[in-house]
Amino acid sequence: MKLRFYMKKNKLLTTTIGSFPKPKYIPIRDWFDSARDQSGMNCPKVTSDQTNYLLSNKTNDEHLFRKAISEVIRLQVELGIDIPTDGEMRRENYIHYHCRHLNGFDFHKLEHRVLRDGAYETNLPAIRSKISHSGNFYSAQEFSFNQSVTDKPVKFTIPGPLTIMDTSADCFYNDRIKLNYDLAETVNKEILALVEKGCKFIQIDEPLFARQVNDAETFGFEGIERCFHKVPKDVKKIIHICCGYPDHLDDENYKKADPKCYIHLSKSLELLQIDQVSLEDAHCCNDLSLLELFTNKTIIWGALDVSRSRVETKDEVVNRISKVLEHIDRERLVISPDCGLGLLDTSIAMKKLKIMCESVSII
Repeated sequence: MKLRFYMKKNKLLTTTIGSFPKPKYIPIRDWFDSARDQSGMNCPKVTSDQTNYLLSNKTNDEHLFRKAISEVIRLQVELGIDIPTDGEMRRENYIHYHCRHLNGFDFHKLEHRVLRDGAYETNLPAIRSKISHSGNFYSAQEFSFNQSVTDKPVKFTIPGPLTIMDTSADCFYNDRIKLNYDLAETVNKEILALVEKGCKFIQIDEPLFARQVNDAETFGFEGIERCFHKVPKDVKKIIHICCGYPDHLDDENYKKADPKCYIHLSKSLELLQIDQVSLEDAHCCNDLSLLELFTNKTIIWGALDVSRSRVETKDEVVNRISKVLEHIDRERLVISPDCGLGLLDTSIAMKKLKIMCESVSII
């Protein structure tokens, strides 16, 4: 299918970040299902459930995943999204799905950990030997189908090394810099496979940059450079840095990362050899002078709060984007939700996206 991607003069582009609510007919359970029951204690079971599902060799379910992916991509396009994602329909979570395609991870004997300054407690897959890629390039296989659904360019998302490290138990390396490098090598292999298939928008998700600023500065940015090694200039290289999902929707007590981290990271982000930086704004309302710290990067700006069920009004979104445009050139601004929409139910996600796209049309 020939891609149709053009921009009317002065039109702001829209995109989504990653996850979308899964339909009930999808035969896998994901982290958002656990979060929706507002207990937060069922999260450890998700990893085991997925392992058992994969061991059952349910190859006849492929048509269900393709149905879900087709529906979510078409829905985004109909609502006005210029650069959709596949909604991560195949993933129990966006991190461990990648890790299942690597050598060195143990998904059978899990390790219990408390993470993110005590904000999250779960059982994690363990790293028990050297990390390497298995050679099964899932991203290229999936992207080919994703892109066949629409003539809009479909973005593909992959977890970054530091975030993978934070959601796995290192029982082998005891050397974060070395582990970061080996994980970055696996991401690079996936990305180059995506490039070969024609993917033009590739996003690395690194929410842990927001919580671990020192690690990001010390070796995290080097890992991102390695992830995008040898990626050609015609491919948009993107990093997404969010402040974290709450334990459940409308959880006002959840300890998100401090959005001031964006200011601390801005200089290194500006120097990073990438094209776009994705930042949250709707949940935290940044000091807009932050945007003036970026002079050569396109900014993907979060206009929808994905942690709350309340649907933003059109006036709210229009007014905020109008203020944002006082601090950044229109040509370097893309509008999106703060993060993935997986925590919401489908009807709320649709309403929020509709408001966002209509607001952009007004602007």
